[in-house]
Parts: sequence; structure tokens; C-alpha cells
Amino acid sequence: MARPAKVRCICAKPSNLGFTPFDGGLNQQQIVITFDEYEVIRLLDYVGMSQVECAERMHVSRTTVTRLYESARCKIADAFVNGKQVVFDGGDVVVCEKERPECAGEKFCCHRLKKEERGLAEKERQK
Repeated sequence: MARPAKVRCICAKPSNLGFTPFDGGLNQQQIVITFDEYEVIRLLDYVGMSQVECAERMHVSRTTVTRLYESARCKIADAFVNGKQVVFDGGDVVVCEKERPECAGEKFCCHRLKKEERGLAEKERQK
């Protein structure tokens, strides 16, 4: 009997719902990248974490991170090569409610960025 899947912890859902090729995705085929696959790509390739750091952040094993990363890369390659739309949706995830101690001072923390945006909006209103 297989073990039940762990719920993966992600910082936030992507602000974009997906991407469409320049031709508008005329072949109407879509690739679905799950929120946990997106988070692995974000943490490894955008933030620059190691797989171990990413696994700790998402509360999963390093082998799970490797599996998610390989799956996402294959899907991205398929979308690029075959001109398919990319949609972000699904996955067994839980979104962080607030900034966690391990995110303190992190440049790419979604919660910190939201606070900064609110601060800028507040400054604009005060002008």
C-alpha cells in the first residue's frame, strides 16, 4: 500500500494563471503545471535554493522535490517545443497564511512583497 502524499507548503499561488504562445495557442492544447511544481521551479531556478533547502521550505523530502522538478521541466519543454498553453492549477498544496521564521529577510518572500506593495499604496494615498 502506498503512503499518502504529503501536503506541500507553498508561499503563494502564482500571480499569473498561465501563459499562451504568440500564436494564441491555436492548437488549443494545454499543459497543466501544478502549484507545487511551480513552487519548486520558483525556489530552485528563480530564488536559487538548493534542492535540500527547497525540500525544507515545502515540508517534503528532497526526492519529492527532484520528482516535481523533473515533471515541471518536461511539461515546460513540451509547451515550448509544441506551442502549447501553460496553465497553473491543482496539486496537493497548502498556502502559507503568514511569513514564517525561515522566510525572515528573504528577498523573494511573497508575504514580504505584499507588505511592501501595501506600504507603497498607502504612501500614494497620503500624497
